[in-house]
Amino acid sequence: MKPRLDIDFCAARWQPPLAGIVLLLVSGILLGSGVWELWRAGESNEIARTDLETVMRRASPARHTIAVASTPAAKLAEKQSQAILRELTVPWQDLLSIVENYPEHDVALIGIDQNPAQGQIRIVAEAKDADAMIAYLKYLQSSALLREAVLNAHLVETNVPGTPIRFQVAAVWRKP
Repeated sequence: MKPRLDIDFCAARWQPPLAGIVLLLVSGILLGSGVWELWRAGESNEIARTDLETVMRRASPARHTIAVASTPAAKLAEKQSQAILRELTVPWQDLLSIVENYPEHDVALIGIDQNPAQGQIRIVAEAKDADAMIAYLKYLQSSALLREAVLNAHLVETNVPGTPIRFQVAAVWRKP
């Protein structure tokens, strides 16, 4: 025989203890107050951030520049820094490639000197004859980087075999 199964559908239900319900209500209230305080702190943080941005804009050095008395030492330092900047911005690689890449081999480059304040270079070279010198001058005048290439001086070397012509060309480079 099987044991008898007794099912009561109307039995009293389980009720949580009163202490558990009170603890749940207290924790819900504390959680709600914590969320409320966090929201208020976020709002006050946003207000403080906008106030800080306003103060920073007012105190910006662009708006309130202080005029510094220009001393002779400061003027000299500024002048020297501008001279150094001019020297550093000389397009040497392009200039040297133009001067040295002459397709004919009848001109020998002796020296290059610069004057960055005027954007000018002086080229000292030696050609085998006057036609080679004029051809080199025309080559320099046709370059895109140089302008105003002019012959400053020339000297026929009569004591050197072949009587080469030593000449000097001044040119102004275009600033990029």
